[in-house]
Amino acid sequence: MKPTALLPAALLLSLLAACAAPSDDRLTLPDPTPPHTPAAALTGTSWTPRRTPTAAATRPSPTSTPQPMPGPPDLSIGSSWSRPVDDMVMLYVPGGEFQMGTDDDQMRISLKVCGVTASRMFGPGSRCLSSEFADETPAHPVELDGFWIDRTEVTNAQYRECVSAGACRPPVESGSYSRESYYGDAAFDNYPVVWVGWQQAVDYCAWVGARLPTEAEWEYAARGPEGFLYPWGDAFDGTRLNYCDANCDLGPNDPSIDDGYPDTAPVGSYPSGASWCGALDLARNVREWVADWFGPYYGRQANPHGPRSGDMIVSRGGSWLDPPENVRSTKRGRNTTDFAIYKLGIRCAR
Repeated sequence: MKPTALLPAALLLSLLAACAAPSDDRLTLPDPTPPHTPAAALTGTSWTPRRTPTAAATRPSPTSTPQPMPGPPDLSIGSSWSRPVDDMVMLYVPGGEFQMGTDDDQMRISLKVCGVTASRMFGPGSRCLSSEFADETPAHPVELDGFWIDRTEVTNAQYRECVSAGACRPPVESGSYSRESYYGDAAFDNYPVVWVGWQQAVDYCAWVGARLPTEAEWEYAARGPEGFLYPWGDAFDGTRLNYCDANCDLGPNDPSIDDGYPDTAPVGSYPSGASWCGALDLARNVREWVADWFGPYYGRQANPHGPRSGDMIVSRGGSWLDPPENVRSTKRGRNTTDFAIYKLGIRCAR
């Protein structure tokens, strides 16, 4: 048997030093969490929102750092949990595929609904043009991973906590359209915050450990796999939402409905207007900022985030000021990032 060769002295000393060093049994692995992993998989982590647009094309990070928070309980349709930072109830939207945008059949319905408003404004026989709905076409299939979304819009009371914490700037105005005192008035604590720009919406959602929904996520939460025009179906029903009814004096109103609110209403006031996942107020009360730059629709997409840059940010959902054709789940708004008004607010996702 041949004797084992002696190791060189330098190599032997190196091996002995390595054996004497403190051991670390932890393995360094690549992060397995994809950008769309549901929140339950992020338990105990500090979670950063997906990329969201800013006024600059470089998309700098939000000014507020998301807070660490425990994950929701489970992942099934109807699951809900209360977000620790602001006590907002979030609802789980299971992944799936839906038809985003307005197809030919829904275009005909939309034109008919719009024609009622046109006749009210301009006289009998007045009609709407299909070109007015061009931003919503072509209808195209979109596949989404599961996500969580706020059950209602962010309230004045919730937003005020963010301001008190130094993570948010106060709304541009403290009143609403018809009320001189609104934000900061305890009587309206449970009403949606308004007069907030896009960056304020980003900051709030980051503060609570969430983000703004993408445009596709918002529409899917409102329409579901069936692709309804309204959260409850394809037929407009003025009793299910807060829109421009008999109390609305700014535009073509619907005198046949009177809900008693001259502009915004308390969040969650219309449970019969809930969408398939249980989200409320998606067709009414205030429009809501989303994460995407505005851009044209294309073909089939998976987890779309909109264009990488642009001049206008998308807003979604109807408001207390809108006629029936503008509260459809396919309706798209667009505004500059610094735009703020009495009919635009916040809903977060995760």
